[in-house]
Amino acid sequence: MKNWYLVRTKGRQESIAINNLENQDYHVFCPFAEINNKQVVLFPGYIFIYLDNESQNWSPIRSTKGVLHIVRFGLNYTKVPSNIIDFIKTNQLSTTKKLKNLNKFRPGDKVQITDGVFKNCIAIFKEYKSDERVMLFMKLLGQQQTISIEQKSFITL
Repeated sequence: MKNWYLVRTKGRQESIAINNLENQDYHVFCPFAEINNKQVVLFPGYIFIYLDNESQNWSPIRSTKGVLHIVRFGLNYTKVPSNIIDFIKTNQLSTTKKLKNLNKFRPGDKVQITDGVFKNCIAIFKEYKSDERVMLFMKLLGQQQTISIEQKSFITL
């Protein structure tokens, strides 16, 4: 039965591992995003491989250039459910868009809040907190406070 498995690659050698595994007729998947005309691996140091645990020979994988080992817990190789791989494949494009937006603001940038209780207040960008929230520094009650707001609720000055 065929399943997806997780393979650990040598540092920054995902493409070398992919090329060498594909040359041996293995089916591999490495999610990436294109940022500034450069391909960025979404899971650095890891690729997925589609293997039949009954009929395929796994031994060449470990000695493939660029590969460290097949990830396992104890004696069991780490199976990745097909629905997870499908989810990653379908969300690769939206992930690229999110990663491009991460370059939009840098720590220390002055921003103006455009929505909510602090509308029109000036703050300083601190960091991205999650997919939809950011942390800002803002002067409140005479002291600098950290606040968390939605990413869409401010603009750069």
